[in-house]
Amino acid sequence: MYIQEQYSKDLLFIEKIDKLVARKVEFLAYFFPIAACLGAHTLYFILFTAADVPIMSVFNIFSMTFYAAMIFIFKRVTDKVNIVYAAVAEIIAHATTATACVGWIPDFGMLLLMIIPIVFLMPNKNKKIPVITMVVSLLIYAALRIIYRDSDHTIYNIEHTSYAMIFFVINMVIGSCVLVYVTTIYNIMNRYTECKLRVQNEQLRIMASTDPLTKLSNRREISRRLAEISEASHQTGSNYVVGIGDIDFFKKINDTYGHDYGDIVLTKVAEVISSSLPDNGCAARWGGEEFLFVIPDSDLNEGIRYADSMVSAVSREIFSSDGKDFSVTMTIGICEASPDDTVDNVITCADGRLYKGKRNGKNHTEYTD
Repeated sequence: MYIQEQYSKDLLFIEKIDKLVARKVEFLAYFFPIAACLGAHTLYFILFTAADVPIMSVFNIFSMTFYAAMIFIFKRVTDKVNIVYAAVAEIIAHATTATACVGWIPDFGMLLLMIIPIVFLMPNKNKKIPVITMVVSLLIYAALRIIYRDSDHTIYNIEHTSYAMIFFVINMVIGSCVLVYVTTIYNIMNRYTECKLRVQNEQLRIMASTDPLTKLSNRREISRRLAEISEASHQTGSNYVVGIGDIDFFKKINDTYGHDYGDIVLTKVAEVISSSLPDNGCAARWGGEEFLFVIPDSDLNEGIRYADSMVSAVSREIFSSDGKDFSVTMTIGICEASPDDTVDNVITCADGRLYKGKRNGKNHTEYTD
């Protein structure tokens, strides 16, 4: 069963991510990768210039200008996904041109594979774009692998120089960083989605099991809880107490002050009952102005103590309407249940004692037949 502690943890994680999204997601998901690409191409420019590969030196001047421009216009672009698409296109062009210039050994082709998860993680409105990007990247990767598997077709042969290994190591590091980045984003998104789903399911369960006015459990939920407590009683041999309380002269309150004010009284009485129970107790709106509560692992004396505290607390509440103050009272019937008792019989017993209490003066706890 989805426990309250896990529900609180999920809510805390969702709030944390929501705040992060509000403040930093654009930086983490868009601005930081663009700045990293600018830094990578600056390094490429230096190395290609040192390796005497002028075509790629010029290409990286274009790339550095491109990413610098992206940083400059970043805040002005409404749909940041377009920046990602532009960066992906530049990476494809750069990896293709670099492979044609220096061959397969530096393995610029790996970058064609690394960009595929990125486009699938982006919030794409057009679902065809990631698929198209994947197909194009794979086709280009395969073509480059076939054509440039040896150095015969390369424009600049750096196969036997130290730059080939330097480029390979740099591409491995960049590719690894991309994978770590994508995996981190995916894990966060996945956990966020799971937490969101669990919280939504729990909220739906709460809505389905809660009385909308009093915020106590409804009749169906307390019936389920009573069945659990009865089953636990069978296993442990411990008794439990069931109580049914009814607000005295509630019809008169509705007739005098109106149903809206009657709802206020019901809500306040529900708060009193809930706050008067022990941590393991639970309460529900049983119907109309009736409330049912159950206290597991307890006996009749303990039940009387809690019920008396409810009766006293309700009578101390002061309500005001049209300048007039008034108070209400409540009568409670309680019954101690043993492991052999059925839930229906226990409820019938408590209900019978409630009406005995009504006949015997109201505003008290009745615990005898």
